[in-house]
Amino acid sequence: MIQPVIVMERILTEERDLFEKIYELEGKKSEAIIKRDGNAIEKLSLEQESLLAVVADLESKREEQIRAYVRENAIEDLPKSVTLTDIVVSMDEDSSRHLMRLGIELKRLLEKLSDLKNTNERLIRDNMAFYNMLISGLRSSSYIETGYKSDGRHNGINANPLFFNKTA
Repeated sequence: MIQPVIVMERILTEERDLFEKIYELEGKKSEAIIKRDGNAIEKLSLEQESLLAVVADLESKREEQIRAYVRENAIEDLPKSVTLTDIVVSMDEDSSRHLMRLGIELKRLLEKLSDLKNTNERLIRDNMAFYNMLISGLRSSSYIETGYKSDGRHNGINANPLFFNKTA
C-alpha cells in the first residue's frame, strides 16, 4: 500500500476516535440541558470545540494526503475533486477494504452526532420558549410600584413592570 493511503487510514482512525469523544460529550450535554445545568453545558461545549480544532487540523492533513495520492497515481484528470470513494475505487480490493470501512464508520458516526446535536438544539429552544413564557407572565403581573396612593387607595393603574434579562 502506498504511503498516502497508510497516512489517510491513520488520520481517519484518529478522526473517528475524536468524533466518538465528541459524540459522548454531546450525550452528556443532553443530560446537562435536561438538568438545566448551564455551567456543564458550557464546559462540555468548550471541550467539544477543542476536539473540533484537532479534527480540522486532521482534515487538512487528510486533504494533503489525497493530493499526494492523486499526484502519485496520476488521476488528476477526474472532472471533480477526488474523494475517499474515488481513491477506494482506484485501489485493489484487498487494500481498499480497510479504508472503505473506516470511511463508512466515520460517516455513520457523523450522522448520529448530527441527529443528537439537532435534538439538543431542539431541547435548548424548548427550554428557552418555556422560560420566555414564564418571564412574560411575570412581566405582566409583577410591578415595582403597586399602583396604590399614599392613603392606601388603589389608583386604578399598575405602573413600572419589572424587567428581566432574557439573555441566555
